[in-house]
Amino acid sequence: MTVWVYYTTMIASMAGDPAVARQACERWAEAGLDRLHTLTDEYIRQYRCWARALTGDDPAAAAAEAEQLLVAGLLNPPQWGIAYHYGLIAEMWLAAGRHEEATVSLKRADQAVRDHGQRYAEGLILLLRARLLQARGEPAAAVRASAELARARSAQREAHLFAERATRLLANLDRRRSVESAS
Repeated sequence: MTVWVYYTTMIASMAGDPAVARQACERWAEAGLDRLHTLTDEYIRQYRCWARALTGDDPAAAAAEAEQLLVAGLLNPPQWGIAYHYGLIAEMWLAAGRHEEATVSLKRADQAVRDHGQRYAEGLILLLRARLLQARGEPAAAVRASAELARARSAQREAHLFAERATRLLANLDRRRSVESAS
């Protein structure tokens, strides 16, 4: 079951589906598997924080917990997914409305890409930069350009789930523009 939860939550986080990740994590915890403390559990705990944050369950506390988990379990020695998980933490901070913390997490994600070559996360990092621009009220053209870059980089890296998330952001931008021009 732990392996199923691990992959389900990883894919759900990549696809931007916190409800699926949360449901899987709840099944994992209800089965008492959260007490085992294996390396896979470190990742599941990260995804659990992400799911909580993005479903509105105290996003700031979830982000802070995820940062602690990342530092304690994934940095020394460096494990898979450091850049990706810093990206998820940035997304949690965005859900909490904490732009400065999101910025710091994205800088750490960029550093992890440089240090560890975890380039698969670049599309997500770029997408979250676009969402940060949007959250800060930057011009729609800047948000759109950033989201288009995220989609293109994701497609180039064959990170189709991140490309789909960028496509959804662009569609939301188009809907807003239509609503604004109609009014």
